[in-house]
Amino acid sequence: MSKKFKEFRVFIASPGDLSPERKVFRDTIETMNNGYGEGARVKFIPYGWEDELSTTGLRVQSVINVEVDRCDFFVLVLHRRWGQKVSNSSYSSYTEEEFYTAYNRWEKTRKPAIVIFFKNIDAGSLADPGSELKKVLKFKDGLNKLNVLYRSFVTETDFGNQLEEHLRAFSEGRWDTLYDNISKIEISKKNIKSFEKTESDVNKKIIVQTKKGNKAAGAGVKIQPDTTLVDLEKESLTFTRAAITALDGGNTEDAKVLFAKATEGTTNLSILSIAIEFYNKIGDNENANQLVKRLSAITNDREIAARHLLSLYPPNFIRELQEPVYQQFSANSTAEQIAFLEEIKTVLERDGIWEKFLINISVKYYSTAEIMAQAQLLSTAEGQSLVYKQRFILIESMQFGNYAFMRVAAELTGEGFEYDVNSGYDQILGIAESQAKIG
Repeated sequence: MSKKFKEFRVFIASPGDLSPERKVFRDTIETMNNGYGEGARVKFIPYGWEDELSTTGLRVQSVINVEVDRCDFFVLVLHRRWGQKVSNSSYSSYTEEEFYTAYNRWEKTRKPAIVIFFKNIDAGSLADPGSELKKVLKFKDGLNKLNVLYRSFVTETDFGNQLEEHLRAFSEGRWDTLYDNISKIEISKKNIKSFEKTESDVNKKIIVQTKKGNKAAGAGVKIQPDTTLVDLEKESLTFTRAAITALDGGNTEDAKVLFAKATEGTTNLSILSIAIEFYNKIGDNENANQLVKRLSAITNDREIAARHLLSLYPPNFIRELQEPVYQQFSANSTAEQIAFLEEIKTVLERDGIWEKFLINISVKYYSTAEIMAQAQLLSTAEGQSLVYKQRFILIESMQFGNYAFMRVAAELTGEGFEYDVNSGYDQILGIAESQAKIG
């Protein structure tokens, strides 16, 4: 007798600004049921308020809350909006009511498993949020007091991947280990040192301007020095220092808000550099891209943008790209020659020669805008997939070029040629296989 499927009811709560994510929620569960679920003998059953709408044509919250009480896994997704206001309720939105229905049950029974996903907010909005976003941020801040897991995501693909990761861990009994390997974000010593120098320089400016003001007043001249610019810079430095302190305490979410305030309109190079490093380390490529663009424009240095672009390439991309070069050199080589080639390879990798070449050639041929356009593409899952596949396209293009040259030469001269039946290259060249001359 075959083992029965174990069923898990999964409920999603979210405001109306996350319709694409709600679709991804259902698509992900359907894909998991057809693949992972078949092998693991589990079935995930999705549910959300739209199920009630499709059945009755109405959103009956009491019925929806019953479904929340029945679920094994509760997903809350938030972005900019807090949700539709609830009448005759102590809750400020349907979304909040659904969350606390699940959370209050969890406090008593330790069920359902709860995870909250926050869609990434641009730094400008974090620095100056509207009324709806303020409610979301207040709720997020309050989660520090609750024993609830939450994560951030950037794209719909990212959300789907993280949802699958959590559902797998839940069904396999690995829920408590999900966040064990999250490490504290640390800013590099180089950027910290540069920032501290900037702090010192700004403090000196304030002292000098204050002395000038006092000296003028002592001479009987009523002059109030304009300290607007230095005060703004001081404010940005204060927010940055607070963000660094938050990171030291392991509070990444507070650091996000503080860096958003610190970088709003600033042209300070050390602040921008620290914020870019922070956004890169948490995978917030959207905000990192915006600041890199600003930093490159201020310094008129395309290399900054090129280095940032290089950091967005998939892991081991450069190593895998150069592998065919080594294979070509090592073909038909002796063991001694291969050992020497490996030594060359080690030196090139150690000194980052390929990385330096890619940065140099990007600066040579691309404008900053073109580099940042590529960075924007690589900041998406689709862009990552595209550039990873480009490696195979480049390699096969070189193989085809070599084959085409030799094949057409053989056809023109009537010489024998050992063609590749499985490649399909002859069809592209317009040469019938029956015409192929086998050497």
